[in-house]
Amino acid sequence: MKIRPLRLTLDNLGLVRPHRVRWGRFYAKIVHRAPKNLQGGNLMAVTEQKKAIVAQMKETLSEAKGAVLIGYTGLTVAQATDLRRKMLAEGVEYKVIKNTLTRIAANELNLEGFAEHLEGPTALATSKEDAVAPARVIEQFIKSTEKEVVTVKAGIVEGEVMDAAGVKAIASLPNREGMLSMLLSVLQAPVRNVAYAVKAVAEAQPAEAAE
Repeated sequence: MKIRPLRLTLDNLGLVRPHRVRWGRFYAKIVHRAPKNLQGGNLMAVTEQKKAIVAQMKETLSEAKGAVLIGYTGLTVAQATDLRRKMLAEGVEYKVIKNTLTRIAANELNLEGFAEHLEGPTALATSKEDAVAPARVIEQFIKSTEKEVVTVKAGIVEGEVMDAAGVKAIASLPNREGMLSMLLSVLQAPVRNVAYAVKAVAEAQPAEAAE
């Protein structure tokens, strides 16, 4: 009669590598496992790490003037590098995010309608200075690619959540310097008109006096 080997698993031995203990025609294989008292510590460390990520994400979202959630599928390494370079040139931070932890951060910040877009592979583009820059860069990148490798899921502008259509709409706006220039032109237009009128009156007065 053939006797099969008896395999035993022992806990809390803390062995670095498996050992075999021969006992007649029986042998026991001792498998290394981490002590149970250390497993709880590992779980606690992971929990603290996740809390830190949520806190950092809350800070990122709350400080951003503009943010865009981006879905990426089929994005090559070269395209990802190019997108990061373009984002950096416009002062935009771009990073891949964890949906679950970002959802917690968004809910704690009361960003209604934002968490529902956190599905599938997701990246986040944010800017602390230019509310339009993230949307503008990603829309320009989408137009430059032959096939759709990235999609806009949602965005935030000045604390307000908007859908993909809203992000596309604001992407056509000029940057901060351009908008300030447009505003200055609007403000200066009435001043120029008044100046022209005053000049015309001043030039007309000597002519009337001569008559």
